[in-house]
Amino acid sequence: MKKYFTFICIFFYVVPVHSISSYLANYELLFKTNLGFVKVGTAEYELIVTDNVYIFENKAKTDKIWSALYDYSINETSIGRIENSKFIGDYYKIIENQGDSISDKYEININELITNGSRKSQLEELSDSELILKAIDSGKSEKIKFGGKHALDISIPSYKKDLENREDLIEILIEFDTNSLKIVDALSVYLNISRDILKSSNNKVLTYQLADKKGLSQRDFTITGFEKININDNDIETVRVECPELGLIINIAEDYHFMPVYIRRVNGKANFRLILTNFKHI
Repeated sequence: MKKYFTFICIFFYVVPVHSISSYLANYELLFKTNLGFVKVGTAEYELIVTDNVYIFENKAKTDKIWSALYDYSINETSIGRIENSKFIGDYYKIIENQGDSISDKYEININELITNGSRKSQLEELSDSELILKAIDSGKSEKIKFGGKHALDISIPSYKKDLENREDLIEILIEFDTNSLKIVDALSVYLNISRDILKSSNNKVLTYQLADKKGLSQRDFTITGFEKININDNDIETVRVECPELGLIINIAEDYHFMPVYIRRVNGKANFRLILTNFKHI
């Protein structure tokens, strides 16, 4: 284990930090059948970067020859800002079709989700004592306003006092969370993993708040080591990252701007893989 961490630290130390730029990546789409994994379609990931704003899109579909047996398509869009090399998502949309029916379709405004959705609800459920401790832990103790007859009594612990500005403090903590939590969507997570692997070579686990139609949920992505992957008849060294909760394994390669060259995903009965076939800057 010690040897592994020494090697990975050296690996990232000598790797130049890539600037954020637009690119187009094409993949083969493979599904697991009784005959093993079979190519059934294609996928295209396109990143457009301009004036510190990004648009990241994924379009995947099965080939016509397979549509009679398994007709599938998905269109995803993630839009957001780039600040200090961080991809901060503002908007996400997905339309997923299986056969003649829509299996998933929704869009989310991530800022509204944080302000009006699950994060606000979580804070509203806290007692005054818990909210005070949360503010102190977040470095926002100066924003707390105490009320009641013990407001100025220094002999009484802060968390035992009455809170005068509860609603204002919740809004302050929401703003703090928006700026500090690593909130991603199903697409921007790939961009942030690439960025964080380059910036945080000592971290074995990358933790994000994943936003979807259900709200926010914490997901851990673990760097499990190195793995050689054959891309276009060339064996390349990749970093393997796993998220068991999502049934997801991705392999990231320096040669391809540290974007995934191989994606494995198990979603219910569906078991599919994406293998990179072409990558170019645009």
